Amino acid sequence: MNNRLVIYFHYDPNGQADSACRFAVRAMRKQARAFLFVTNGTLQAQSRQWLEENQIRYLERENTGLDVGAYKAALQHVGRQAMDDFDEVILMNYTLAGPVRPLAQMFERMDARKDLDFWGLSRHYAMRSRRFGKRGEVPEHIQSHFIAVRRRMYADFWAYWQKIPLPGSYEDSIRFHESRFTAHFAKLGYRWDTFVDGDAWRGIFVNPIMACPRELIVRENCPFFKRRSFFTPYADELRRTDGRAAAELYAYLQQESDFPVDALIADLLPVQPLAYMAQNLHWHYLFAPANGVTSTPITPLTTPELAQGVQLRSDTLYSISLPVTAEGAAAWYERNLAWDPGTAAAALALFEEHAGLGVLGPALPLYPDMARAKRKQWQRNLPYLKEKLQTLQLGIPLAEDLPLPLPNGGWLLLRGAAFPDGIPPISRKADFWLLPLLAQKNGYFSATAESPEQAIARKDVYEAGFWPVQTVAGAGKLLARRIKHRLTCRKEGDE
Repeated sequence: MNNRLVIYFHYDPNGQADSACRFAVRAMRKQARAFLFVTNGTLQAQSRQWLEENQIRYLERENTGLDVGAYKAALQHVGRQAMDDFDEVILMNYTLAGPVRPLAQMFERMDARKDLDFWGLSRHYAMRSRRFGKRGEVPEHIQSHFIAVRRRMYADFWAYWQKIPLPGSYEDSIRFHESRFTAHFAKLGYRWDTFVDGDAWRGIFVNPIMACPRELIVRENCPFFKRRSFFTPYADELRRTDGRAAAELYAYLQQESDFPVDALIADLLPVQPLAYMAQNLHWHYLFAPANGVTSTPITPLTTPELAQGVQLRSDTLYSISLPVTAEGAAAWYERNLAWDPGTAAAALALFEEHAGLGVLGPALPLYPDMARAKRKQWQRNLPYLKEKLQTLQLGIPLAEDLPLPLPNGGWLLLRGAAFPDGIPPISRKADFWLLPLLAQKNGYFSATAESPEQAIARKDVYEAGFWPVQTVAGAGKLLARRIKHRLTCRKEGDE
């Protein structure tokens, strides 16, 4: 059965239908007789041209009502009578990336389930969270990123969408649509299920597609994953997982699939906080032993050059020595981050291994005063950086609560290709924060690196229960969050 209508919801702050979006659209079109692309906002000319060249119907609308507003507008655009021409209507959105498994397998299995009136890709298990209202009850439900509805349900399905109010926030969308949809139609007597086994993950994870995406692909043949895996706030993931899900997913996609995961990362970088992506994808490396000799020249950039602004050659690596600004023991540690031939050879190997690496610098030493100084420096420089980004017309989001991975002092190594427009004048220490942001705008990431000895020390510090990267205030805040979460779990039975 491919007599389907697919309504695909899309949103991008820059109006771009990116590589992952196009990959999904091309695959889903093969499984449907009709396809409607609905976007909240205005598409870039190039993205609009791609849709037209591929004869894909599209609908541009004002950015109101999130996914609910888009689906409601799309269904009204299609019309109730036209729905009867299809055996199945699928609502799908851009937050899913893939497929990384053959879609035909999923549709063949679900087509054989003649007992179902509606079905979805995956489910979210029941939980309680005050984020979604005073009582905060979220029942088990099909996740709204992919829902298929069959003909027997069309009349009630249409009525549902005519009455639904437009949400004003993500939380409202969950409360009034996603967490309500499944129970609403089940109460009317309609039968449902999900492609991902509903019993396999119950009691283990509340949201398996975020907690263990690689396992869903490998064990369940789940064809899609959430692009949010790569930029979700990392502290939230650590409340429920061991923090490795995104990195394991990335490695699997790169090594075991034909999905263009590096193109997705490059597309996400300009529109997501670099600090969050760096944590989820663990953009931190160990310096491999090197012989101190490198055949590739590394061009140093001097302070006078940086002060004037400089154009870079795309095929060249550049080094920058950062000024020492700390005092006392912290200054001693900062000076020990100095560039040397052995570091150059090891760093060069990392650039050769990771084509998307734009800026590399040393990891923050474990000395507590350096960690505190970095966080204070970040908060002090944040207003200046926001103003600078606005002046340079760089619409890059910042994770205000979390400093960028760089700079930490010592040195930076830059890939010229990450700076096609060059480097603007660097006249004060705060300006060095612009370097990872400029690379990010162009789809390149920034990373830190350290010696194996420092990594071992970091591991022992962590296991000893002391993590100096936190300020006293930050550690207190994190501890308070954990205590509050634990008490809430006890009270409400939500782990």
